[in-house]
Amino acid sequence: MSLSDEDRTRRLAAKRNNERVKLASASLNTVAMTTFGAGIILPSINGNAVGFQIVWLLIAVALHLVAQATFRFLRSED
Repeated sequence: MSLSDEDRTRRLAAKRNNERVKLASASLNTVAMTTFGAGIILPSINGNAVGFQIVWLLIAVALHLVAQATFRFLRSED
């Protein structure tokens, strides 16, 4: 079965969109993990653990959840 030009164009647009969504999600998740490392792991190693660690943890979790939520913008490539 051959695809029409319109179907090929739609599939290509969906594929491009999906790659952008995956890139955005990966970027947000990287920022979340960096926030976790800088706000929780490093202060613990250096002995400078202060009360702000819970705030950094909440920020990291929120960023991770936003990264997961971006997958809702994926389009079907069929």
